[in-house]
Amino acid sequence: MTMQRTLAAAAISALAFAMPAAAETVDMATVKCAELETMKEDEVNFMFSWLLGYAGGQASDTTIDLGSMDSVGKSIGEYCAENPDVGLVSAVTYVLSE
Repeated sequence: MTMQRTLAAAAISALAFAMPAAAETVDMATVKCAELETMKEDEVNFMFSWLLGYAGGQASDTTIDLGSMDSVGKSIGEYCAENPDVGLVSAVTYVLSE
């Protein structure tokens, strides 16, 4: 599954995500775009949900536009495909600022 398709699927189901089966601590500041390719779908869904919440918190925005989640997911996937060495938090921040 391509990164764009994975993130698009995550966008559609982001609010109904499941916690990753293995409990672990992840420093989101260290996760690179390229790592999305090796993640399971439920992990991508969780990451995507966390990242949108994080970005909203940074912007002091408590709303979520459910209608734009598919396009946001595709945009993040496209950006990450072109910039695999960029941190995922930076990628989401960049895409959401456009």
